[in-house]
Amino acid sequence: MLPLERLTLREFRAEDLPNVFYGLSHPEVIKHYGIQYASEEDCRAQMRWFDDIRADGSGLWLALETLEDRHFLGAVGISSRSEQHHCAELGYWLLPEHWGRGYMQEALRGFLRLAYRRFPLNRVYAQVEVDNLGSGKLLRSVGFTLEGVSRECEWKDGRYLSLANYALLRAEHEAEGGGDE
Repeated sequence: MLPLERLTLREFRAEDLPNVFYGLSHPEVIKHYGIQYASEEDCRAQMRWFDDIRADGSGLWLALETLEDRHFLGAVGISSRSEQHHCAELGYWLLPEHWGRGYMQEALRGFLRLAYRRFPLNRVYAQVEVDNLGSGKLLRSVGFTLEGVSRECEWKDGRYLSLANYALLRAEHEAEGGGDE
C-alpha cells in the first residue's frame, strides 16, 4: 500500500471485481481504453491478469482509492515490462464521476516514483488515442514527452485509430524530483 496526499495505491483484492467491471464497462472509460468487459464473470480475466503480471514480474497494476474513506476510484499500472530494454508501458483509468479533481495526476506521480524504485526501468511509455486530449495533457503534466504519432495503427469500432506516443525517462523523472522520497 502506498499512501499519497489524498489517495492510496494498493494491490487489487477479490472484492474489487464489481468496481473494476463498472470501470471497464463504462462507456466513458472504455471510449479511449483498449479493454472492455460485458459481464463481471468476463472481467475476472482482468483480475487474474493483475495477479499474473505481478507474479511473473512483467508488470504491476494497483487500485486507487481515497485515503479518507477508501472509496475505489480506478487503476494505474505498468505492463509489458522488458528486462532487456528496461522499459514498460503505462496504463490508467479513472471512474468518470472522479474526473477533473486531480486524482489521476496525484496517482501517476506516486505510482511512477514506486515503479522507478521497484523496477530497473529507464523508460516508461504510454500510447494514447490522439483525440483523447485530456490523457495527453495529463501525461505532459507529470513529465512525459510526446515523441510522435503512430498513424492509423489500430482498428477499433470500425475505424483506424492513430496513437500519440509519450515517454518519460528515468533521468527526466529524477530531474523533476520524482526520485525523491
